[in-house]
Amino acid sequence: MDNFSSAVAPRCGKIALLVTEDWFALSHFQPLISVLRQVARSVVVITRPSKHVAKLEALGTRVVPFDFRRGSIDPLGEARSIWALSRILKQEQPDAVHLIALKAMVLGGVATRLAGSSRVVLHLTGQGLLGISTGPIRCLYREAALRVLASLVNKEGVHLLVENSHDLAVLRRAGAEPDQNFAILGGAGVDPDAFPFMPPPGNSLPIAAHVGRMVRSKGVDVLMQAFTTLRNRGVRLQLELYGRSDTENPEPVPTELLTAWCSRLDAIWRGHVTDVADVWRRADIFVLASRGGEGLPRALLEAAACGRPLVVTDVPGNRDFVRDGVEGLLVPPDDPARLAEALARLASDADLRRRMGMAARRRVLSGYTESHVKRSVLEAYRSLLGPIHVREQRVQRFGNSLRARRA
Repeated sequence: MDNFSSAVAPRCGKIALLVTEDWFALSHFQPLISVLRQVARSVVVITRPSKHVAKLEALGTRVVPFDFRRGSIDPLGEARSIWALSRILKQEQPDAVHLIALKAMVLGGVATRLAGSSRVVLHLTGQGLLGISTGPIRCLYREAALRVLASLVNKEGVHLLVENSHDLAVLRRAGAEPDQNFAILGGAGVDPDAFPFMPPPGNSLPIAAHVGRMVRSKGVDVLMQAFTTLRNRGVRLQLELYGRSDTENPEPVPTELLTAWCSRLDAIWRGHVTDVADVWRRADIFVLASRGGEGLPRALLEAAACGRPLVVTDVPGNRDFVRDGVEGLLVPPDDPARLAEALARLASDADLRRRMGMAARRRVLSGYTESHVKRSVLEAYRSLLGPIHVREQRVQRFGNSLRARRA
């Protein structure tokens, strides 16, 4: 699927990739890392390590441990993190710094200025919990974070990547003026060969599946309320949940509560799954009751690539991909009644599921594959590293000239 080679890519010595968790880098950004390995001779991943370091290093990177304190909004702690990051960047001396997600963008963005890094890619994957929080402290933190990012976007040598048009508009309202130095990506992209089109599974009892972390922002509680309504109405539909309870998220759904919900409603929580494609060999409908804060959910793209209809909330990211009535159905967030109606509609109409699933697959192929995302990232680095590329070409030509004279 990939039509990229180092021969057509700009080249530099080293790129530092900052991402909060090693599992996040591995689950979403292997295509990005492959592009960075073509762009740079060395890729350093600065992240909070867990059990995935060896797998990241197997991709050709070097991992530098750093705890971004993902759920923290303590100003003093954030200042210490910025200072520590700036020391790491001064030591590493990368030619470019790639910052993924809001926390790494804010802390790493300020750290790049302290370290004197001049080439930066800001890669926004949604606003996360800050984007949907209504608490006064988090709202203040969000406004401060957006203003910091806006000021960074306006610096020379900075390129902005976002996953939906809403987040770009939010940054512009905060004062960002990216001009042409930005791109809207198709999420993290999906490999249509790894997630091929699959015919409907032919279940006598349709299965709706939620794939994602078990956290409040994903709307798992709303989904359970909707499923209660469906059970009370006698709608024939099975619900299955795939994903872990993220205890490091500020608002996890406890495992005890998930177990109790599923026991009461005869739903199934299968926990973390490594083979997501296998989920869609069994399930008929993708459902995500997200409250927002998403960039463009990877789980949505995977289900769409496999030809499954999508029932999702009308929030940024979801609505950038799903056109209501085409690839699936859009429902308001925090509205279990409307969510139940949408699920009941698809549960009772196998032909509608099939048509929407085929449309979802076509939508993925139109601009949301890994290849599409890789091309956009490569274009960003062509713009960012052009001067380095030209300088290296001149040095190479000078060296060739000297060798020719000596010969």
